Amino acid sequence: GVMWPDVRERFGQSLGTLGVVSLVYGLSRMSTSGSGRLATRRFGIGACFIAALVGLIVADLVVASAGSWPVFLLGVSGIGVVSGLLDSVGAGVVATLGSVGDAGLIHGFYGVGATIGPLVVALVPGWRWSLVVAASFAAVALIVALRARTVWPTPPVDAEHSDSGRPPATATLVSLVVFCAFVALEVTIGSWLFTYLDEGRSISKGIAAVAVSGFWGGTMTGRLLLGSPRVRATIDRVGLVPCAVVSAIGVALVTIAPSALVIAATALAGLAIAPLIPTLSARTAQRVGVGHAQRVSGWQLLAANVGAISVPSMTGLVVDQTGPGAVIVIALLVFVVGIPALLAARNLS
Repeated sequence: GVMWPDVRERFGQSLGTLGVVSLVYGLSRMSTSGSGRLATRRFGIGACFIAALVGLIVADLVVASAGSWPVFLLGVSGIGVVSGLLDSVGAGVVATLGSVGDAGLIHGFYGVGATIGPLVVALVPGWRWSLVVAASFAAVALIVALRARTVWPTPPVDAEHSDSGRPPATATLVSLVVFCAFVALEVTIGSWLFTYLDEGRSISKGIAAVAVSGFWGGTMTGRLLLGSPRVRATIDRVGLVPCAVVSAIGVALVTIAPSALVIAATALAGLAIAPLIPTLSARTAQRVGVGHAQRVSGWQLLAANVGAISVPSMTGLVVDQTGPGAVIVIALLVFVVGIPALLAARNLS
C-alpha cells in the first residue's frame, strides 16, 4: 500500500488498480493456503519452509526488477504462492502447539515485518530497493530455517488420523466467518490506509506511512505481549469481543483525528485487534475437537484468504467509483459482520 503511489505512476495505473494487485496476490496465496497439511506429511515441515523461503527471495527480486506491468503482477503472484505455503505450514504448527503464548509470538513476528515494511518503503531510495530489502530479510529467515529444519513439532496422532468423521458444523462455520472477517480487516487496513490518509485526508506521505506502521506496530506489540501469562489472563477475563469493539473505535477515529493523532488512532486499532487471530488459532481444538484441529486450521486459513482477497479487491472497485473515503466505511462494515461471529465463537470455546 505504501509503495503503490510510486508503482502506479511507473506503470501508468489508476488509484483503484491496487485492488487488482490485491486480487492477484490473494488468489495466488489462496492456491497454496490449504497445502500445508499434505506438503508437510510428504516432505516435512523444515523442507517446506526452506523451499518456500527460497521461492520468496526469487519472487521479491522479480518484482524489484520488473520492467513491465505483467512482469510486476507475475512477481506479485509468486510472492502470493510462497506466502500461502508458509501460512499453511505455520497454521498447522500453531494448531499443533495449542499455546496462545506461542501463537502470539509467531503472529507477533509477522507484525514485526509488517511494521518494518512501510518504514523501509519510506526510507529507501525507491520502491524497487524496498523489495531488495525484503529479499534480504527472507534470506536471513532462510538461514534460521536451515538451522531449525530437524526440530519442528509433529502433529499429534489423533490429528493425523482425523480423516474419518466430520467436524462440528456450527463451530466450524463460525470459525470460518471470524477468520474471513478479521483477516480481511487487517489486510484492507494495511493495504488501503495509506491511500485513504494521503488521497482522502491529504495527510503528508510521511505521517501516512508511519500511521500504517503504527497499525502493524500495534498488532505486533499486542501479539508479542500474549507471551506474558498475565496479559493472556487479562485478555481471557476481558474477552475478545471488547477488543474488537475498541479496534473499531480506533479505525473510526482515523476519520476525525488531527494528523498528529492519526498514528495513535491506528496504533490503538492494531493493538486492540492483535489478540484475535492468535487466540482463535491456538484454540481451534477447543472449538472443533483435537481430532479435527489440523483439518479445520487449514479451512480457517482458506477462509482468511477469501477475506484477504475479496474485501481489499472490492475496496479498489469502490474507491475508483466513489473515492478513498470508502476505505474506512468498508472496514467498519466488516466489523459489523465480524463482531457477532466473534461473540458466537466465544460461546463455543
